[in-house]
Amino acid sequence: MDVTEDAARQGRRRTVRPPMIHPSAEKIRQLTERWKGQEARLQRIAESLSAGEDWTQHLRGLTFVDEVPPREGEAYGRDLRGADLRRHLHPKVEVTRATEHDAALVASVSREALRNNTPLHDTSPFPADVESAEGIALALRRGDRFLLARLGRNVVGAVRWASRREFGDLCDEHAYGEVSGLAVSPPHRRVGIGGMLLASAEWDVAGEGLDWALLRTAVEVGLVPFYERRGYAVRTVRQHTYPEAPVFLDAILTKRLAVIGEETARP
Repeated sequence: MDVTEDAARQGRRRTVRPPMIHPSAEKIRQLTERWKGQEARLQRIAESLSAGEDWTQHLRGLTFVDEVPPREGEAYGRDLRGADLRRHLHPKVEVTRATEHDAALVASVSREALRNNTPLHDTSPFPADVESAEGIALALRRGDRFLLARLGRNVVGAVRWASRREFGDLCDEHAYGEVSGLAVSPPHRRVGIGGMLLASAEWDVAGEGLDWALLRTAVEVGLVPFYERRGYAVRTVRQHTYPEAPVFLDAILTKRLAVIGEETARP
C-alpha cells in the first residue's frame, strides 16, 4: 500500500464523528420552556448579532447553557436550543415616515413584495399598480403618507394611506383613511412587521381626526383573514376584470378607529 494512500485513510478515520444523540421528549420540553418570558434576552442577542458582537454574553443565567462548550473568545457556548428563532430572534424594527428622498426605497420594497406574492416567479396574476419612484414622490407632494419599516439600515416594508371620500357610504358618510400598498419583503415576513405597519398607519389616520380606516384587497390573495383578525370587516365584494388578467374579487374592508387619548397607546 502506498504511504500517501495509507495516511489519507488514517486521516479519514480520524474525522469520523460519533453518532448524533437526540434529546428525549422531556429534555426538548425543558429546552423550550426555558425561553418563556425571554423575549428581551432574544432581542439583545439579535442586536449583538447585527453589530458583530459576542452575543453569547446574553446567555448568562440561562439553564443548560453549560452543556455547550464555548468557542474561543466567546463567553458561553452558542446555545439557542428550544428558542423560537423565527418569531423572536429578530433585530428591532422601527417605523418611520417616508420623505421624497425615500421614494426609490418605497418603490423597491413594494415591487419586491408584489413579485413574491405568488408561486409564479417574478409575476403577479392580479392587476396592481407598482408606482415608480417619481410617482411616489408626486403622491407625497399631493399629501399621501408613506411609512417605512426599517431593520437597521435596510427598508423591509412599507405602507401607504391617504384621506379619501369615494366610499364614504361605508364610513358613516365621513372622510376616511384609505390604507394601501402594505408590503413586506419575503425574508422578513411572518414576524409581525405587516401588523406593525398597519397599526402605525391607523395611528396616523386617527391622528388626522379621521374615524375610519378602509382598505381593499383581492380575495384570491388570501389576506382577508389577516385584516379581519385586526378588526376589519368586509363591507362589500366586487368582481373585477382586466385585459390579459384573470377575473378576481375585490373586497372592501373598513374599521372604526379608537379615539386617540381614550386609553390607547401608539404601537
